[in-house]
Amino acid sequence: MPKDEIDPEDPLELCGVALFTEEDTSDSMTECFIEEFLRLGYAPAQVLALFRNPHYIGPNMVLQNRGLDHVRGKIVEVFGWWGRTVTLRDAGAPLPVPPSADDACPPSQMVEFEPGLADPGGAAIPRVVL
Repeated sequence: MPKDEIDPEDPLELCGVALFTEEDTSDSMTECFIEEFLRLGYAPAQVLALFRNPHYIGPNMVLQNRGLDHVRGKIVEVFGWWGRTVTLRDAGAPLPVPPSADDACPPSQMVEFEPGLADPGGAAIPRVVL
């Protein structure tokens, strides 16, 4: 089979599906987006910038449907689960751009662990060192 054709019988073929539900899952989805980028080392303002970016379809959809105050509240809530206090600047202020691959440094220079702090699952909390 040619490389660019999808084989529906291939069990290892990556395939996305939509699951329709009457339940509103936007809160769980929002928390997941925030926690994912928090664990990647993004600052709260950078996470908010992702929600404002139309190229991030899921987070931007939440911002459009639930509003800026809801997203800001969720960012404060999720960062709080990880023992971090958050102060977001004015909604109209320019926000920092997420880090690019060009700015990457070796993980040994980038991540330290906060002594005595743990995430909700009990794992050590990483702290980005700039």
